[in-house]
Amino acid sequence: MNWIHLDGLTLRYELRGSGAQTLVLLHELGGSLESFDALMSELGEGRRILRYDLRGAGLSEKPRSSFSFDDHVCDLDRLLTALGIEGPIDIAGVAAGAAVAVSFALAYPDRVSALALCAPALSVDADRVHYLARRSELCMRSGMRAVAAETLDRSYPPALRRDRNTYLTYLGRFLGNDPVGYAHNNLAFAEVDLRGRLRDIPHRCLVLAGAHDLLRPEAQVAALALMIPHADYARIDEAGHLMQVQAPAELARRLLAFLAPPAARPVLPRAS
Repeated sequence: MNWIHLDGLTLRYELRGSGAQTLVLLHELGGSLESFDALMSELGEGRRILRYDLRGAGLSEKPRSSFSFDDHVCDLDRLLTALGIEGPIDIAGVAAGAAVAVSFALAYPDRVSALALCAPALSVDADRVHYLARRSELCMRSGMRAVAAETLDRSYPPALRRDRNTYLTYLGRFLGNDPVGYAHNNLAFAEVDLRGRLRDIPHRCLVLAGAHDLLRPEAQVAALALMIPHADYARIDEAGHLMQVQAPAELARRLLAFLAPPAARPVLPRAS
């Protein structure tokens, strides 16, 4: 793990592997680069993989003033530039991370090769905007434990907690979030509404839904996929909102097939 000191912001990141192509992994709201630990062991070798803690999350810097969703897009631009990563990259984003991926691809289309959008949180309806504001206020007032049960019951429902240690590890990391950084991120992602721009995405996209996702149900994700011109859609049966944690082997299989050179791409079932 390393830290990079950008102008006015420090981010923690890991850059692993070798190869001409770079895959960037963007974590969910309330997550960190450790959200991808199990996925990393499934992806194997053959490409560089960059993962990092978004501002306000993990062990990246926690600004005490508010920031915007656009700041996250700018952070990815600055991180890639500082690390000297050139040429089109692949990006896989989970939930809120998928919104950063889409926005970056729209802002810098020549710097992106392909997108994988996992349980993508690309818009926020009015009810959820109010919920995110309430959750932000509550966690700043009373800490992360005050919002943990309600949050994880939807993103990591009891039906998916069969591996108790995996769930408890995720819960522990969630409770370890800085409440102020988490609150600022809630409010930043409450700004997101990319639905009107999805038809402008020129890149190949893989759109994945979790069969047990209570936050971004399968029908909603499938509808988003239909709005993206070059999108493949599939469902992961054993996953909810956090498929990189709940079904890392199947997610890796989907990602590797999607990102393989054209002649080497296997044909996988879509949604059964």
